[in-house]
Amino acid sequence: MKLRRMLYFATLGACFLGVSTIFGGNVVSAAGDQQLQIKDIVGKNTLLMSDGSMWSMIDGSRTVYTKGSIEAISGDIYRGNGINRDGSLVEWSFGQPHPVEGTTGVKQVAGPYYWLKKDGTVWSGDKQQKNLNGILQIAYGAKEFAALAQNGDLLIQDWNKADKYKKFGTVADPASVKAMVVHRDRAALLFNNGEVVVYEGSNFDDSGKIIPVTIVQDAVHITYVSSHPTDVLIVTRKDGSVWLTGEYTNRWKLAKQAPGLSNVVKTAIDVDSDKLSEGFYAQRSDGTWVFSKDDEVKPIDVPAVKNVAMAVSDKTPYVGDALKVDIQETYTNGAKIKVPVQEAKIDMDKPYLLKSQPDGTLKAAGVGETKLTVTSGSATASVTVSVNLRDPLKYAKQVKGTVFLPVKPVFKALGGSATVSGGEWNVAFGDASLTFKTGSSTAQFSGKDIPLKASPFAENGETYIPASMLGDVLGAKVNWDTQWKQADISFGNAKMTVVSAETAGLIKKAMQGSLAKFIGKTYWVNDFDVWERFSKVTVTDILPTDTGSFVIVFKSAAGQTLKSYSMNSSEVIKVFTDSSYFLHYDPYKKYNWSSSVWKQIKAGKISLGMNKEQVLFSWGDPIAKNTQSANGTIIETWGYGNYDVVSFINGKVTLIME
Repeated sequence: MKLRRMLYFATLGACFLGVSTIFGGNVVSAAGDQQLQIKDIVGKNTLLMSDGSMWSMIDGSRTVYTKGSIEAISGDIYRGNGINRDGSLVEWSFGQPHPVEGTTGVKQVAGPYYWLKKDGTVWSGDKQQKNLNGILQIAYGAKEFAALAQNGDLLIQDWNKADKYKKFGTVADPASVKAMVVHRDRAALLFNNGEVVVYEGSNFDDSGKIIPVTIVQDAVHITYVSSHPTDVLIVTRKDGSVWLTGEYTNRWKLAKQAPGLSNVVKTAIDVDSDKLSEGFYAQRSDGTWVFSKDDEVKPIDVPAVKNVAMAVSDKTPYVGDALKVDIQETYTNGAKIKVPVQEAKIDMDKPYLLKSQPDGTLKAAGVGETKLTVTSGSATASVTVSVNLRDPLKYAKQVKGTVFLPVKPVFKALGGSATVSGGEWNVAFGDASLTFKTGSSTAQFSGKDIPLKASPFAENGETYIPASMLGDVLGAKVNWDTQWKQADISFGNAKMTVVSAETAGLIKKAMQGSLAKFIGKTYWVNDFDVWERFSKVTVTDILPTDTGSFVIVFKSAAGQTLKSYSMNSSEVIKVFTDSSYFLHYDPYKKYNWSSSVWKQIKAGKISLGMNKEQVLFSWGDPIAKNTQSANGTIIETWGYGNYDVVSFINGKVTLIME
């Protein structure tokens, strides 16, 4: 039976592409929202979405997606400002949009620099602009800044005088101005009734007063764009058509209708380009956007996931290991976005095998194979994880040819939980359950009867089930290894082993091989570790280690257990065959030397009159020997690595140089 559960991970704070949590949420995928639309555009791939999220460019080359609650944006792909739903300011500058702490009551943003507060003050960055108070609206375009005051004054910044503004005119009813745009030396006002009035610095009467010119009476949106020889005002009319002003004397007239555009409610330009020859964007009444260039109209698609990729740090982990999951979405606009696993939609067919952790990793909880499938929009990607058991379990049994396994350790290793009540066992694997009783040849799995090849039984406080039950219920493959007397259980590439009571002995015997012949033999310590010299020891065992090396176990004459350091098999053989380590005889019985001589030897000392055997016991083999004979006298000299020298005459020590 296929166990399936949809995993929806709770949203946690996370970082993505090196950018920290912003807007009270995280950088996440926009996939899955079929109603998502573009709300505004300020440049190529720089989009405000209907859910308050935003696409933007990092360094003008890398497109990223930011979850948020933004209501309005203004600027270009490199820098700009936005307003959050709570009235706080958002800004970006060659990077990802981020909130500006301490900003409240933001009413309007204009271009990449200016923002207006509800109290009528104007700000640029964190600095309040001087001589601007009681402002209703602001506008920025082509490096020109304009402000409309509550008293009706239309002010254009004088770039030749700091914090000074030129008054272009006075609007009779400033509260009726719906929108205002500015471009070089001109400002256009859109009134609630649809009237569009243009103020141009070079259009004045004999007294020097600027003459306001009415362009149209039925507009719903206006924007300026650069053009040669005369800049153009793009006017969206109530009937959904889009018109462009003309050149020279026709600059105050709607001279040309943009072909192919209908049902339009607003237009936008790529502020970074700001040229009519580069085209402009238009939003239709149904919320869709198009791009108009050279009288051709092309749709602007909402960025959507084109494909999704998923990778895990280890496809064959052991129970207890933590897995890092990497998910990346590729969008139709070319963006590649990493999605935190906490925010991804992942389907796992055996969710009890991998458990989600607060840090976004998955912990391997049980042996088996599970398929992870991530879904983003219409794109999916899958990875199969095979969880293994690092150490074998105890103890399997083979009774009359049937392999039995202990209940609790086995089902725990498989990621299940096993409880017993009234003699009935209940094992849970996620949403699926298995029940059985000792002595019964039938089990129930998810409400269905499963005939068993042998009945479960209890022995010494442990309940055993036939290993074939794992195959009947979970699809496991069970093999009894006759050489090692152990059960090998596999689920595809996922494996675990349950050893029998005989397994350890069989493995030990096989690893010992010919080394077993040394067990039971008695030796006398010559020079090994820091053990007492010439003490009697008996080999009681040679223990294999997990690394393939061995530890020799001895028992002293006093009954004390002694263990050697870890060594390979060849070293074990050398220890027992090289008399510099252990002697095969009792030196006290072989050499009837005085106690004072033995005391010096144990202390590593020699004295005049000692013979060569005594020196060998005390100092060991020399690195050099020299023998001379004169008049029947034999003089022998031994040299050692520390420049110690001892000389013998006729076999007795006559000279010591240390």
